[in-house]
Amino acid sequence: MKKDYTLFIIGLIVCFGLGFLAASIYYSGKGETSWGRSYAVSEMVGTGVTNPQGEEFAKVNDFVIDTNGRVPFTVLSYGEKLVAIPFETLTYSTEGKYLVLDFSREKLDSAPAFDKSVLADRKWVEDTYRHFGLAPYWTVAGSEQMQDIPMEAPGSGY
Repeated sequence: MKKDYTLFIIGLIVCFGLGFLAASIYYSGKGETSWGRSYAVSEMVGTGVTNPQGEEFAKVNDFVIDTNGRVPFTVLSYGEKLVAIPFETLTYSTEGKYLVLDFSREKLDSAPAFDKSVLADRKWVEDTYRHFGLAPYWTVAGSEQMQDIPMEAPGSGY
């Protein structure tokens, strides 16, 4: 009787181990970003930003990471100014290794200039999100928008 109980426990441990292994294998590919793999920030800084027609008009200058580990903004060098845009507005083109931003130049021209000191100003952050037609992710409306957008990319903070 004691032998049957021991075999039962060993069987449970083996089943649990196999289940854990299968789950690990299944989810190992799920951690990849929409770019096909994770990227270090140093690889993304300097990446060109184009419009959907492929015309480059900006470069990635930096990323902003918040205290929750989210990347709320990508900082672009656009003309003579720095502009913070909501990170989720960018898509990555693996063919050309550049980022695509589907906003007009006028929208970027009228965007508030970025300066590190504005990050502590919640109103500036919310106004910047709204300038690009998004609700901040920490709001109810923003969290509903975020359900459709994967937040998988790495970032670097100030």
